[in-house]
Amino acid sequence: MRRKIKYCFVLAISIFILLTNVACNYADKEIIETDNTEIKYEKITIATGESSGTYYPIGAAITAIITKYISGIDAIAEPTSGSIESLKLLKNKEVDFILVASNTAYASYKGEKPFHEPHENLRAIANLYPEVFQFVVLKNSGMKNIYDLRGKRIAVGKVNSGTFRTAKELLKYHGITFDDITAKPLSFKEGLAALQKNEVDCVIIGSGMPTAAVVDISVMMDIDLLSIDKGVFSKEDNMKYLKLFTIKEGTYKGVDRDVVTVASSALLATNSDVDENLVNETLEALFKHVDEIEGAHPQGKNIKLENNISGMPIPMHFGAIKYYNKFKIINGNE
Repeated sequence: MRRKIKYCFVLAISIFILLTNVACNYADKEIIETDNTEIKYEKITIATGESSGTYYPIGAAITAIITKYISGIDAIAEPTSGSIESLKLLKNKEVDFILVASNTAYASYKGEKPFHEPHENLRAIANLYPEVFQFVVLKNSGMKNIYDLRGKRIAVGKVNSGTFRTAKELLKYHGITFDDITAKPLSFKEGLAALQKNEVDCVIIGSGMPTAAVVDISVMMDIDLLSIDKGVFSKEDNMKYLKLFTIKEGTYKGVDRDVVTVASSALLATNSDVDENLVNETLEALFKHVDEIEGAHPQGKNIKLENNISGMPIPMHFGAIKYYNKFKIINGNE
């Protein structure tokens, strides 16, 4: 009898230890299913961009807001080489949210080059601010507009960045292909360092204004910005999600004239199967505490609720639609 009681006691202890280990393993998971319809996120990741650009500080500020104001969630910002890499990470569900250029998001959604198939469940959460394409050269280069780039050495952005893709398109619309230049796949930071060393003649940057890396080099060297041809741009239907943009004189030290270029919208995006309550709460916290983003980067002042009145290049997440409908803003559909 004693042996039987002892056996039962040992068996009970073993079962308790087993169940405890199982519970701990589930507690360590990043995403925990609470029922058949709702997913609770304990940790989320936002893919941003290069640390020397605008996406990373903006993304880091957004993750700080999420962590601070949404109970039980720890958000982190992950630097990437740019929009193309971020879109691939999102499609593979390696991250939860991304910052992405609107024209590159559209190409991914449709499966246009350089993407091999449509990202059909890509969804927009918010239209944040204009991302401006800047052609940075030295003041003594003698160049004034994009046509002067033929035959030059140009830093065109990392291969997996939206800047790389858009740079190639913009040059093509002006009759310049990569065969007509020496294209160097360098990041913003690498490109500007190469410009200082006279290893490139121009650096193409797609980023919010002002771009910290350009501000820094304008203090150290005399720089200028090249303008695009407005006439060429207005004829191109393929540039639907790029808009004319004027960089005002004085934005950067030494640039003493207005410069005409193009800009795309920087979007906060996700997948359609991400929990709508998480999206809704993220927008609630973001727009309620947007002043905290302004403290991280000057571009934060351009993040406004009314930016989401105009059309999006991709469908909007259902959780975002619910949020904007509270303000009578309808901008896309699930």
